[in-house]
Amino acid sequence: MPAPKQNTVIRLPVLTIIMVSAAFILALLPQSVGWLQYDRSAILSAQLWRLFTGHWIHFSMSHLLYDAGAVGIAGWIIEQNRRPDFKWYCLLAPWVIGLACFIFAPRMEFYGGLSGIATGLLVYMALQGLRERTAWRWICTAILCSVPLKIYCESTAGQTLFASGMDQHIAVCITSHVAGALSALGWVTMVNCQKTFRLRNVPC
Repeated sequence: MPAPKQNTVIRLPVLTIIMVSAAFILALLPQSVGWLQYDRSAILSAQLWRLFTGHWIHFSMSHLLYDAGAVGIAGWIIEQNRRPDFKWYCLLAPWVIGLACFIFAPRMEFYGGLSGIATGLLVYMALQGLRERTAWRWICTAILCSVPLKIYCESTAGQTLFASGMDQHIAVCITSHVAGALSALGWVTMVNCQKTFRLRNVPC
């Protein structure tokens, strides 16, 4: 993590808590699957909310724990760094990832899981960490290098690297991971460009 500053106050990661809690709550409500999971046929019938809500539906407890853990850790670190644009990314990313799955994975009928969002948050966190002058910068560099490697290995294996024996029947959606990574890359690049433009145009 970035080096702590004097009088640092640990912030409550509200957005992260909401995202993770929603996944656990829906896991306790199996009847929600029929209305919220990514279902291509239902989306084609104008149930567009599934592009967003499908990320919060999981198909096993280990599936949920892995995704929630990744989202929880990355989201907590991001929120400690007070990123005002983070809330907008959290709102936009699920739509972008869901739409990418719909367009680029036309044979996929059903999808669920926060893994695409988790990938986006890890990339978002790591890109911001590159600005640090501590060891955290090198950790973030390693994370950025590992993301495409992980995606490649999963595309070759056909399943997530962290799948348990009970999850062998669950195919990994590479499209969601790629979309998550690219959405974070695009978002952070846009935000940083806006900041640079504003600084250059501040009156002397």
